[in-house]
Amino acid sequence: MTFFDGRPTPPLDDALRRIRELADEVLPERAAADDRYPVTDDHCFRRIAYDAAVGDRWDEVLARPFHKHARPAHIRRALSVLEEMAADPSAARTYNRRSLRYRE
Repeated sequence: MTFFDGRPTPPLDDALRRIRELADEVLPERAAADDRYPVTDDHCFRRIAYDAAVGDRWDEVLARPFHKHARPAHIRRALSVLEEMAADPSAARTYNRRSLRYRE
């Protein structure tokens, strides 16, 4: 399996570690320094990625916690979304708008 850009996907344990790293450290640090990001908190980045991974409000589709109940494809998609957001603040804005629509 590969990411949208053709890179091979990591094993799930590695993917979950990378999700934690991106959501808990990388993205909040970037958002604190770059006001183009729509959110700054780790739980907001997780919400955005998890909603995108399932295509709806994730916590109405899956039981909590996400990492225990998500399918491998959901985990890989969440990682891909977090990586997109880390690379481009406009992706974070797009995914956040979609996530908020799921939650109206």
